[in-house]
Amino acid sequence: MAKALGRPPTSVDIARAAGTSQATVSRALNGGRVAAATRERILAVSRELGYTPNATARAMVTSRTGLVGVVVSDITNPFYPEFLEEIAACLGARRQHMLLQNAAGGDEADAVDLLLQQRVDGIVFTAAVEGSGAVADLVARRFPVVLANRVTDTGCDTVEGDNAAGAAAVVDHLAGLGHRRIAVLAGTPGASTSAQRLAGLRRRLAALGLPPARVVPADFHYDDGVRAATALLTGPEPPTAIVGHNDLLAFAALNAAAALEVPVPERLSVVGFDDVRQASWPILGLTTVRQPLAGMAARSVELLNERIADPALPPRHEVLPAALVVRSTTGPARA
Repeated sequence: MAKALGRPPTSVDIARAAGTSQATVSRALNGGRVAAATRERILAVSRELGYTPNATARAMVTSRTGLVGVVVSDITNPFYPEFLEEIAACLGARRQHMLLQNAAGGDEADAVDLLLQQRVDGIVFTAAVEGSGAVADLVARRFPVVLANRVTDTGCDTVEGDNAAGAAAVVDHLAGLGHRRIAVLAGTPGASTSAQRLAGLRRRLAALGLPPARVVPADFHYDDGVRAATALLTGPEPPTAIVGHNDLLAFAALNAAAALEVPVPERLSVVGFDDVRQASWPILGLTTVRQPLAGMAARSVELLNERIADPALPPRHEVLPAALVVRSTTGPARA
């Protein structure tokens, strides 16, 4: 058994304890060609000594650090912590590590600069909007990039849920309950999720011969959602159903209704989008469209690693199915 040292062990220490050369240790620890028995002995010794690989040193050998940058825009939205959990798990299964940057206020360029300084192998954007200069610049440089839960015209790899189909399912559900006055709390302008959900809803309403929805901007923010929902419910001809472009906006509509003593679902039905964990809590029981988080995370990580291995690959665009989850916030429209 290798003897623990009073300092951080090095590859030289591992080589001495395993009875091999330092070069053999380096190949074993970095995925090079080494006999299976020798690799196992080296790995066992490295564990006993408490060896931690140095990312910078590994990068000098392999040209990769094993670090992947992930950019979000609003860490307070409960959707993102759940999505980040899935991405981190997928990266961990590949022995990669996530470096997170919160580009609050749209400071994507600063977030990217910080990640590039850490020599990340690639970047996953989870909230990019149309016209993102940071994404376009990375694509032009052929730096590995994947957009998760977003689509832009920059020509990079993208993975998303089927927002349009999810919105159509919402309309079918509400129409089946007799709702005709439907309002929408819309998300951030320029975000593909907002555009696709709104387009899908409008198309389905038109196909069913129903009146167009009243759309109020709320920018995916809870406070904006409360103000917008309050204005809708206190104005002329208040809606019988409100659709939030994410669950946070649906929660805002529920709280606005509670403050105005508008019972849900007796006088108002509320639907969200994402199916964050809180949506299933019995006190909320939100009807919502479930996003395929695990699938989006897995495919995003897979596409990114394929892009890292071959930067010349053509851009891929994958759409994963979403599903309506009916709970207690929707009911028949009141005559």
